[in-house]
Amino acid sequence: MRRGPRVLITDAEQRSVLATCRGLAAAGYRVSTVAGERFALGHWARFSEERITLAGAEADPEGYVERLSRVLRRGEYDLVMPGSELSLLPISERRDLIEPYARLGLPPHEVVLRALDKPLLCSQAAAVGLVPPRSVDCSSDEEALAAARGLEFPLVVKPARSVARAPGRVQQQRVQFVEDASRLNAAVAAVRVPVTLQEYVPAASIVSCAAVRVGDRLLGLTLARYARTYPSQVGSAALATTITPPRPLIERIEELLRLIGWCGIFELELLELGENRFAAIDFNPRPFGWMALAIGAGANLPALWCDHVLQRRSVSPAGARVGLHYRWEDAEIRNALAELRRGHARSAAAVLRPHRRVVHAHFRIDDPAPLVARMLSIAQEVGRRSTRGDPHSGRRLDIELQQ
Repeated sequence: MRRGPRVLITDAEQRSVLATCRGLAAAGYRVSTVAGERFALGHWARFSEERITLAGAEADPEGYVERLSRVLRRGEYDLVMPGSELSLLPISERRDLIEPYARLGLPPHEVVLRALDKPLLCSQAAAVGLVPPRSVDCSSDEEALAAARGLEFPLVVKPARSVARAPGRVQQQRVQFVEDASRLNAAVAAVRVPVTLQEYVPAASIVSCAAVRVGDRLLGLTLARYARTYPSQVGSAALATTITPPRPLIERIEELLRLIGWCGIFELELLELGENRFAAIDFNPRPFGWMALAIGAGANLPALWCDHVLQRRSVSPAGARVGLHYRWEDAEIRNALAELRRGHARSAAAVLRPHRRVVHAHFRIDDPAPLVARMLSIAQEVGRRSTRGDPHSGRRLDIELQQ
């Protein structure tokens, strides 16, 4: 019996990669996972046939790609899939070290850079009718302070790119929620200029569109509405449900993708402002946090993309079924604890209320070990920081939970 193609996925610490691993295995692929941490979720999944330990790209991106290239030379791999921007950027930059041994399927590097450019997203989204909330691009701390005077608090501070490239390093940069002027300096320092200050729209619902773009087609189109996020102001989906994508929105997303030039898996987050009114707020050209929901609803995006790159007969390219729920377990626990701290016992109970037709970020009845790994990872980190007496441990753990 002929075995399926082998796909090597980086950043197996991420829950998005765990879902990707499961989706590819379901489509007949053999999966190898790469991670640098002991409790990497993908390494604990029973669907990973090969678990490769490799120090991450943050401290040495050039060396990371070279080490990955040596791994590829030792085995037979059909395709390499970056699991996050931290590996996507250096792999795209040095693709000449990868492509002799396995396919990447990435668009040209200049397209990758455009896809990661958040100020560019704002202008291109506005051009197609997905006008973002009021935003000001700032190239210095002084500009950021001056721009804040023209915006109302609360607001959000966004990096120019979610990954910052520095000599010998690549670093994840995250959006900061700023409640008042007293916290602005710290937020800008945390993100580091250049930054974008953007109006915060608290009453808007968040919806997220995901698909695989092949040529001018969107395969496996999935739209999810967030019921809760973690962290609550500018976080990722903690509870979400698939919904029917309205045709006008699809047309605008197709036009936006043409402007960016991106081909492959993507996620576009939007604010829902009213009937057929949406504002783009983030674009992720890689596996994304709620990937398990899309796959569970029938849109196996990783398999669709790999089938295209390897020219295999594809799984169904149809969109996702509506009405399926997604739950990120540890984020929901922390949301419930936050309600309890506010004295809202009923709200905490509502957060933890079971749902029918739900897929989880970590747990599957036929693959329970990744949830165990996640709990062990959190317990290890809490214990380590408690021993150090780190006063900021809670905040930094919150940041890690966004992964």
